Amino acid sequence: MPTILSILKQFHSKETAQAIADSAASDPARLAELMDCFFHEEMRICQRAAWPVGILGKSHTELLYPYLEAMLTNLNTPHHDAVVRNTMRTFQFMTFPEDMEGQVFDVSLSLLMDMSNATGIRVFAMTVCANICMKYPALATELIPVIEEQLPHGSVGFKSRGGKLLSKLRSLA
Repeated sequence: MPTILSILKQFHSKETAQAIADSAASDPARLAELMDCFFHEEMRICQRAAWPVGILGKSHTELLYPYLEAMLTNLNTPHHDAVVRNTMRTFQFMTFPEDMEGQVFDVSLSLLMDMSNATGIRVFAMTVCANICMKYPALATELIPVIEEQLPHGSVGFKSRGGKLLSKLRSLA
């Protein structure tokens, strides 16, 4: 069986990403190999590994909890937007340990507020922040004005997600 690294060096497609995610979901050694690629120094490798990690984040979130702290730390020096986008995509499906919630909220809010970030990153970051607000309603007063300020300038997808989340957040505040 070829290594995930060798596959990522040769191929980049939806089918390949799904096959890697399926392989990693059923074999802890393959998952560790995928995550090594996700944290790889070479930009192209971590970019290509990000897609199967994003797939796992949605379908097998529980498998990524051992990597949670490393994923959060990796947001400080990501090698590609795909890494940030798929980390935030994964985070929207996670429940965080209490000692990490503040850091996750702060990082997510920073990503949301940075208008130079891609829309996908900002939409997923907004969702992560809103999810944390569901547990800590007082934080909604910090998030609501940020979303309101950015809503008129966002894409259709940003406006749709933002509008839905604002309704939920306003019911908390």
